[in-house]
Amino acid sequence: MIDQADAAPTTGERRVVLGKIRSAVGLAGAVKVESFTEPPANILRYKTWQLHVPTGWRELRVRSSRWTGQGLQVQFEGIDERNAAELLRNTEVAVYRHELPPPAKGEYYWDDLLGLTAFTSNGECLGQLDHYVETPAHPLMVLIDRNARLGQVEHLVPLVKGRVSSVDFDRRTMVLNWTLDWLEQPEAPVESG
Repeated sequence: MIDQADAAPTTGERRVVLGKIRSAVGLAGAVKVESFTEPPANILRYKTWQLHVPTGWRELRVRSSRWTGQGLQVQFEGIDERNAAELLRNTEVAVYRHELPPPAKGEYYWDDLLGLTAFTSNGECLGQLDHYVETPAHPLMVLIDRNARLGQVEHLVPLVKGRVSSVDFDRRTMVLNWTLDWLEQPEAPVESG
């Protein structure tokens, strides 16, 4: 979650990714899970996980879990051998959005911000939030600006505490503590002489 100010919108049956299965562990069908929640143990609040497999979404129930020196290991009901667990490698783990607890006052889930149009505090349009990119330092918001003069421009804005000033879900907009002055201006064409 990130710091914000209002309640999140109603979202129906949308899924929110909370982690990823990295590999099979042992012979009994356990898997190693990378949790994207903060703190990481929050992923275990949910006993039924939606897994994004090649054929679509598959629902599996968590039978047991344990933390080891290598991270979180999970055993699912119905997955009792390594070959079945191997088929889940690199699978996204999600839950339905309505299952998540409401964010605290002043916070929003990243997923709720997707599709919103971002503006600077001076009213300059930065573009629509398309997706996020993880980096070692911090995540980046990828904003797509469909500027008539420049064509489609992609802006990368660091997602750090205090970056998002306000959100208006009714208007599908947000204000970022960011300016356009960091952007490079397009080069003027060189005249041949």
